[in-house]
Amino acid sequence: MCNKIKVIVDDLKKEHGDKITFSNVTMNSAEANQAVTESKLKSHGIIAKDPAGNIVKTVEGHNFGKAKVEKVVKVLLKDS
Repeated sequence: MCNKIKVIVDDLKKEHGDKITFSNVTMNSAEANQAVTESKLKSHGIIAKDPAGNIVKTVEGHNFGKAKVEKVVKVLLKDS
């Protein structure tokens, strides 16, 4: 995860970490490669899953800001 997005996610984790599980996956790891394949992302991005592990939202790449990440968090909060 690039530093810009990591800072945004870490801040949102402080605010919503009691309701949502946040995790960072290192690119080019087996876990990351599997997640990208399952989510049908081209290379990397955000993959949001419900508690059952079903993908509910993906965001391609990392050329987005806090507003986009907050939208993903809102989707997850609605489902939690």
